[in-house]
This record gives sequence, C-alpha cells and structure tokens, in this order.
Amino acid sequence: AVGGVLYLQNEREESRALSRIPVSQLVFENVTLKPDYSSYKMFGRIKNNSATYTLKQITLVVTMQDCADELPLQNCITIGESNESVYLEIPPGQARDFEESVYFSGGTIKPKGRLEWNYSVSQTKAE
Repeated sequence: AVGGVLYLQNEREESRALSRIPVSQLVFENVTLKPDYSSYKMFGRIKNNSATYTLKQITLVVTMQDCADELPLQNCITIGESNESVYLEIPPGQARDFEESVYFSGGTIKPKGRLEWNYSVSQTKAE
C-alpha cells in the first residue's frame, strides 16, 4: 500500500512539473539549424518569463520540409521529423543559450527543391 501511495504521489508531481510553465511564457530568440557532419546543430536562446518556476527541460519537434516553389511553406512535404529534449536550467525571468544535436532518421536529408525547417514545443518541465 505504501508503494502504491508513493507511486501516485510521484505521478502527480511529474504531471504538475509538465504543466507549470506554458509555452506562452517562453521566448525563443535567434534559433538556427545548421548542418553538422551527419546531423544538424540547433542553437539559440530561450527566455523563461515565468514569475515562479525554473525551466528544467523542453522537448522540441523539429521538422524538415522539401518545398517545390518559392512561396513559404507552399507545396511542401515533410521529409524529416525529430523529437529533441533540451536539458537546461533557466530560473524565472532569466534566459540561457542552448545548443542541441538534431538527428533525422534515414541519415542525410536530400531535398529535391528548397529545404525549409521549423520547430514547435511539445512539452516543458519545470520545478
């Protein structure tokens, strides 16, 4: 019974940690993705606008698209997607630079047209 109670408390705390800082309280600056041997390097700055919580981890979904024409994100097909967890410690009201290797399954991406990329936040974790 004690083990069950501890497990439930741990699960509740984990759930709270994942909902403490909404994405709207994070500011991303100068985020760039560049080729780096057999992977890519993603780097930039993240500011934590939470007044209370320290950001500990952020999970990003990075998407590569092959676009057939010059219009932004028109006639594009996704050719690579990667989930990347960035571990850092950003206290409330502060910012930190980050750098993360990004790997796409299937090796080097070879677009037929123009290569576009974007990212979105799928999860945050805070204390």
